[in-house]
Amino acid sequence: MSGMLASDPEAVRAVARACNRFYRGVALLLALGLTACAQFGPRTIEASRTDYNVAMSQTENEQMLLNLVRLRYGDRPYFLEVSALNTQFLIAPSAGISSSFDLDGTTNYGIDGKFAFEEKPTVTYTPLQGEKFVKRVLSRVPLDTLLLLDASGWKTSRVLRLCVETMNSLDNAASASGPTPSAGPDVAAFRRAVNLLTGFQENKAVALFHTGDSERGGYAVRFDEQVQQGTDFQEFARLLQLDPAQKRYALGEASFGGDSDTIRLGTRSFMGVMYFLSNAIEIPAADRDDGRVRQTAGADGGEFDWDSVTGDLLRVKSQETRPASAAVAVNYRGHWFYIDDSDIDSKSTFALLGQLFALQSDADKTGAPVLTLPVGG
Repeated sequence: MSGMLASDPEAVRAVARACNRFYRGVALLLALGLTACAQFGPRTIEASRTDYNVAMSQTENEQMLLNLVRLRYGDRPYFLEVSALNTQFLIAPSAGISSSFDLDGTTNYGIDGKFAFEEKPTVTYTPLQGEKFVKRVLSRVPLDTLLLLDASGWKTSRVLRLCVETMNSLDNAASASGPTPSAGPDVAAFRRAVNLLTGFQENKAVALFHTGDSERGGYAVRFDEQVQQGTDFQEFARLLQLDPAQKRYALGEASFGGDSDTIRLGTRSFMGVMYFLSNAIEIPAADRDDGRVRQTAGADGGEFDWDSVTGDLLRVKSQETRPASAAVAVNYRGHWFYIDDSDIDSKSTFALLGQLFALQSDADKTGAPVLTLPVGG
């Protein structure tokens, strides 16, 4: 070959031109690769952070809905926590030169290059169990959490109806804080008291303040003197068996005595909240007829209508095919269960359920998932 090149000056010049093109191509590829590496880090954050955010939020919602459906069927719930999320981006630019010889003595030269990109995500899941399960799921929601949710903009009636099973002697389906009860609850008096309290709050006629008296719950409420003279407050005091002449009322958990100057809230556990809301799930007719879920009897001996208790809080629909318009949907036992995307009340309650679950976490021992994005070349 060296003899052929030496006797053919044109071949030598062709090789030189090819080599020059090759080196320029390699330099260009390297420059592009270095430039891409320099700019790729910020771009991966722009592209991946939103995608991972959406994916994690959606799967959290699906897990929550799945566990609600499981509870309605009497199945055991199961929570998987994302404890770590790592992803690595690999960038590999490369270049090459080739030559070919035809039978007529013609020599062809060429260069090629490529730019390879690869992503390797790793997700670590941790089952929620043991002490963490007890604290987050089985422990009663503390009064401080209720007040925090109320102060953060959630409607008072939604927070109380979701998280409270008793207020003084008034019942808010306490029997539904476990598996579906056999007899339907009467929540009319509780609902009336909550509506009256919400009205006082909306009219800025009630104030909450901290007393520092831990023996009485540490909080108290004071009502506007003019409001206390009205018929609505008189009804509110009668429902809760309060002395309407008191200037203020201690606010505490159900364990704090039974005085006529105390509003006592018996809270549900997070599991109790989920059991309560599971009654809002629409069960397919075939599963109802086959006895796969427990039916609740009403006062008249017929089937109790849970929609009268949970209907304006949450509605979970069901159908055989995947829903076209759903805020969140899961497939279980051969049917799709979903929250309609146009059902604002249900979406609000479901969002509150997720926030409550987050607040129940042990902040000192449970860290948030860590997302690491190394970019390698």
